Amino acid sequence: MAELVTLYYAGRCAECRQARDTLAHLLAERGVRFKAFDVETDLEARDRLILISGQIGAPVVVVDKRELVGFDPRRLQRFLGVEVGLEHRAHW
Repeated sequence: MAELVTLYYAGRCAECRQARDTLAHLLAERGVRFKAFDVETDLEARDRLILISGQIGAPVVVVDKRELVGFDPRRLQRFLGVEVGLEHRAHW
């Protein structure tokens, strides 16, 4: 299981907000530290996002220093060690 998960999201993006809420709940259940940054309002977070992923697009999930651009259930499941696919209640 991951030790730290960071989400860079756009506050005006409904998919991003849903990802934030879902990840927060899923990771809290498992005791994994979770941080979320709105790149539209936090310019330092936006700059970190660009350095990490090479783009400004969101959402970007960083799991223990491995970045995942967009939503990719299979990679996210592998990175987190928990099921997050379409059949799981935590799917966004």
